Amino acid sequence: MTDEVSTSKRDLIARVATLELLVSDLVHILWRLDPAGMEKLAADAAHDVEIGHTRIALPVGDHQRERLHTVLARRRRTLGRRPADG
Repeated sequence: MTDEVSTSKRDLIARVATLELLVSDLVHILWRLDPAGMEKLAADAAHDVEIGHTRIALPVGDHQRERLHTVLARRRRTLGRRPADG
């Protein structure tokens, strides 16, 4: 049973890492194809983070709120990056 759980966790970690790489590649490609559109997405992401910090706290657990802020901050950082060669 323990081997199944650790194998399952390793598989999940590998899948998440693969998805992160795919998303990163997609964002890079989108920056090259439509810089103006990505600027808008980056501005929207920054706006979402700002709203999240100024809005009255939702009636959810702190861990859920922190996770939301982490996701929004990661989205803003990822979309805000400029391609080095573009």
